[in-house]
Amino acid sequence: MKMPGHRSQAVGLLAAIAVLATGLTGCAVTQTPPPTSPASTNVAVLPAGGVYLRDLRFENGFSFSHAPAGLSIPAGVTPVGGANMVERVNVVFAPEDGPVVYAYLIANLDAMGCRITASSPDSIVWNDGVWDGAFTMTSTQAAMTLGKR
Repeated sequence: MKMPGHRSQAVGLLAAIAVLATGLTGCAVTQTPPPTSPASTNVAVLPAGGVYLRDLRFENGFSFSHAPAGLSIPAGVTPVGGANMVERVNVVFAPEDGPVVYAYLIANLDAMGCRITASSPDSIVWNDGVWDGAFTMTSTQAAMTLGKR
């Protein structure tokens, strides 16, 4: 997979999600987290049809290696942009993938060890005690942000 560059729309959406996600959460871990991550006590399971976000690798070497170990997205959905930092991970999806990602997260966050704390027909907020997460979509954009508490 090749990771294209950021688009200005995506950057604006990520900024909005980052504000929304301050104090909101990501997913639990089944694999050993990096040494800088406190371990979650939740048990995560890879749902059928999913792929761990941190396992995705792109032709240019980019990955989401700092994403929570238990967080997955639907297989076949390829992020189109993002940021991979130790305590913050942002993922941008093509707008047409937004409903697929939303449906997958709504159906599977519990199995990943996460608790949904708020949702609407176009957004989800969740946590696992270590990570806060949020996903939102519009007809032109879709993105997820994950941040350590």
